[in-house]
Amino acid sequence: MARHEKPHPVREHMKSLGFTNRLAVYIIIFLAAGLAGGFILAWKSIGVGYTGALMCWTVVFTPIGTACSVVLSRIVDKSREENTSADGEGIKYAAAKAQNFNSGFDVSPPI
Repeated sequence: MARHEKPHPVREHMKSLGFTNRLAVYIIIFLAAGLAGGFILAWKSIGVGYTGALMCWTVVFTPIGTACSVVLSRIVDKSREENTSADGEGIKYAAAKAQNFNSGFDVSPPI
């Protein structure tokens, strides 16, 4: 019999994201790995008394980190543009305003 595996929630969530949001998640993971790698390299380099590799890591990773921050800021700007109306209102606020702020639930206090 074939084993029916339960879908992994993180993978399912990543599939539901758009390309730019998925790209932002990958960039943040990349930055976190780079920072963790720099920390481990610093710890090991200082432990053995040689910091040359640490300087090389810093020189190489700093421009990469800067480029990632520029890309992330563009992704945030794109999401902001997509999710606001011409009046500067958010999509959910505009949808509620179009329905005259009526949620469809009776919120009057019980008598």
